[in-house]
Amino acid sequence: MNWYLLWKYKHWIAIAVLSFICLGQLAYTNHLGGELRKAEAACTAKIDKIHADNAKALTAQQNKLNQASADYEKLKSEQRVKTETVTREVQKIIDRPVYLNQCFDDDGVSAINSLIAVDSS
Repeated sequence: MNWYLLWKYKHWIAIAVLSFICLGQLAYTNHLGGELRKAEAACTAKIDKIHADNAKALTAQQNKLNQASADYEKLKSEQRVKTETVTREVQKIIDRPVYLNQCFDDDGVSAINSLIAVDSS
């Protein structure tokens, strides 16, 4: 009798089995979709962290370059001021009368000596 009932309701049994398989496949697909979303979120977080680290490193390097440029310009302006100051002093000293075949008077010698002291330090 059991075989008879199975044979009589074979269409309904097939529909039930196929429905169960479809629901199982749908549940498994949803599970895999959730796993994929988790993996994508983790990957996006890692990429954002890498971008942030690269931006920080770029900012640090740019700051170093800006500092070096500022130091160079400061040194350059200090050298320009020293050169102008010495040139003006020398021009003032040259305009003074020089006696007894001496190239510089006492002020000129002290100006040259001050330059030697500045260059050696």
